[in-house]
Amino acid sequence: LCIALLSLAMANPIFLPGDSTNFETNDPSAIVFILDDSYSMATQTNQKSYYTRAVKALLDTNESLPVKSIYSVVLGSSPNRVLQHWTMEPEKAKNLLKLNQPSSRTTEIGRAIKKSLSLLEEVPQKNKLIYILTDRDKNGWNQEEFSSISETTSHTFNIVDFSEMKHGINKAAVEHTEVQQEFLSTSRVIRIKVKIANLSQLKPVNKLKVSLWINGKEQAEGTLDIPTNSSTEKEFSLPLQSNNPINGEVRIEDDSLLKDNLRFFSYQPDQTIKTLVVDGDPNTVEHQSETFYLERALNPFTSSLSNIELTLSTLAELSKRNLFDYSVIILCNVHNLPFGYEQELEKFVLRGGALFVTLGNQVDAKFYNEKLGNILPVFLKSVHQVAKNDEPFRFLIKPSKHPVLKIFKERTLEEMKSIEFQSIYSVEARENSKFTTPVVFSNNLPALIESTTGKGKVILFVSSIDRDWNNFPIQPTFLPWIQRWIKYSARGLDNLIQKELLVGEPFDWKNPPKNGTAYIVAPEGKIITPPYVGGNITFKNTYTPGVYQLYRSSRTPNLESEASIPAHLPYGAEPAGSFTVNIDPTESHSTKISNEEINNLLPKANIIFSNGYQKLNLNKTNAGIPLSKYFMMLVGAMLLLEGWLVRNE
Repeated sequence: LCIALLSLAMANPIFLPGDSTNFETNDPSAIVFILDDSYSMATQTNQKSYYTRAVKALLDTNESLPVKSIYSVVLGSSPNRVLQHWTMEPEKAKNLLKLNQPSSRTTEIGRAIKKSLSLLEEVPQKNKLIYILTDRDKNGWNQEEFSSISETTSHTFNIVDFSEMKHGINKAAVEHTEVQQEFLSTSRVIRIKVKIANLSQLKPVNKLKVSLWINGKEQAEGTLDIPTNSSTEKEFSLPLQSNNPINGEVRIEDDSLLKDNLRFFSYQPDQTIKTLVVDGDPNTVEHQSETFYLERALNPFTSSLSNIELTLSTLAELSKRNLFDYSVIILCNVHNLPFGYEQELEKFVLRGGALFVTLGNQVDAKFYNEKLGNILPVFLKSVHQVAKNDEPFRFLIKPSKHPVLKIFKERTLEEMKSIEFQSIYSVEARENSKFTTPVVFSNNLPALIESTTGKGKVILFVSSIDRDWNNFPIQPTFLPWIQRWIKYSARGLDNLIQKELLVGEPFDWKNPPKNGTAYIVAPEGKIITPPYVGGNITFKNTYTPGVYQLYRSSRTPNLESEASIPAHLPYGAEPAGSFTVNIDPTESHSTKISNEEINNLLPKANIIFSNGYQKLNLNKTNAGIPLSKYFMMLVGAMLLLEGWLVRNE
């Protein structure tokens, strides 16, 4: 017996519990590693990111694969990419991963699994496995992506969670920035509104440091208190010194995830408010035209003192105008609009344009009520006319805190009481509409209605803007009153090419230079000459957050299907605008998907859950137990027993 046990010990046997996922048979295997490289994987713990630890785990596993095993690496962010196609050489992945860092993208585990399954179909190995190295952020497990996977795959998955290693805390994230230009004050002012989220579900964030940076220099700083699991807004304002483009960012103090601690913005200030005035009742006798008094009030003495640059248009000319060349559009007693034009007007307002509507005897109330329902918050009901000897309608004058009205002194308000209105439209609120009535008549009927649609303002004045229905245009208060309303509504949008995109969203340059070459300078300084397709440019390489600068030159345009990368901008290239790219803030909210939810997404799969902080040999689901020492111990026991028996004899 001793000889038998000694022989077994010398054979170095191992006990392995039965499991279909281990490699104890040394059979060649095919393994796909899904490496989550979304930006939340850059979260730092003890000066190392989840991503760094996931890469180390992947490389350690590769070193101990069975002989002739092959592996592939799929990156889990959107869009998914095969970083390393099938290979047996561990060094290949090591060299590639040394150059790779967490992206600025979100996670798409479902699509990564689809790509992995497709790769596994290419190879003959019987032992096939998928490892998912991730932080298990729930937003990356889109249920719709799993509908075609759940009923087909019976593969084994080992899901390794590195977020359980968390010691640092991702306290907050900058979710949104919005830039507006203020024309209402005597000096031009830029306002930057920022929205910041507290990512903790357990405690508030107190005195969070927030700073504003313009063109690389810090301009302002403040602090914010944010309640648990909510967002708070803060507004910065600064005087506008020039008309040069403003490129900036809002930053918050560092926490364990740096990528969501800043957000970029760009803005091209306007020197003037470009305003399109549509005359719905033109006349060959100049002073009888609908817009005669309005034109002189907005641009008195044909000077630029008002900062309002007027363009007059008839209704017949309107369809030839590009609305996005203007910040404000004023419809003056317009009967109706060209067919389908209300949709263009709606787009203009949604994107931040201002619409000012005045009424009169040419207005088709039925058209306004049926076609402008997405813009106007009220229905036009009927025209109220004052009988010959009756008292006219008058403004109900009282002190107001509204930004337009608050500057008017008591004497000016008294003067406004003398304004007489002979005709006005009564209105009725649309269902679920939201609006305010900053100016009303003495009978409490609305005189002016203000609403917000999308990013834009809509203002409705229920009387005419000429002398047909009132004597307001010849009163001294008319000029400051109408100028302030136009300046208040303006958002400085004459360069609507500026837009904010999320990482990976394409930029569509709708009206690029036709007789020259377009250039895009990426945040890292790379210059790209994008190709024209059908006269337009669609730029897809928006994977780096930051400000992208647009330029044009008189050189021959690039008509190739592929973008070229020149070394520098040509002499004479002129700025043509900019756009910003920022991360999708949904990745910052680290709600974790549960084991049960994953099992429901992959009901037929064999799933093993592991924690990245444990010292695991990831290529084995159950470690083998060496038996040689136990056999040696039995040999020793047998010899002792034999010696004891001999002595007792």
